[in-house]
Amino acid sequence: MKKRGDLIRMAQRCALAVMVAALCYLLFGLIGTRCLFRQITGLPCLTCGMSRAWLCALRLDFAGAFCWHPLFWSVPLIALTLIFFGARRRWVRQGLIAFLILFLAVYAVRMAFLFPTDPPMTLEPDALFPRLLNRYF
Repeated sequence: MKKRGDLIRMAQRCALAVMVAALCYLLFGLIGTRCLFRQITGLPCLTCGMSRAWLCALRLDFAGAFCWHPLFWSVPLIALTLIFFGARRRWVRQGLIAFLILFLAVYAVRMAFLFPTDPPMTLEPDALFPRLLNRYF
């Protein structure tokens, strides 16, 4: 049987997971925050389309979510692993590196085949760098 302290820590971790999920929903679903990387460079980032994918997933449109970002399902998996196991375990660190490599590979494929015509992999002409380039060159 688990000790009382272990159960309390598990309950705290569950509460933290629920709060993080609620915060993500508020930030991306209701407020509509934008990607800072895209606002500066005009280029899509590694996770471009992730918030729209989760909005589709919350509406149970998983095909639409997969179209916006094929790795949308990995975010809660990574978050829950970090919450419940931490980053100190070797297998967690190896898994994070594997997911980073997977994200980079998906990004490279999306940039090669979708950029700059298909959303969300489009160029943002109103971003800072493109405006500066257009102004001075």
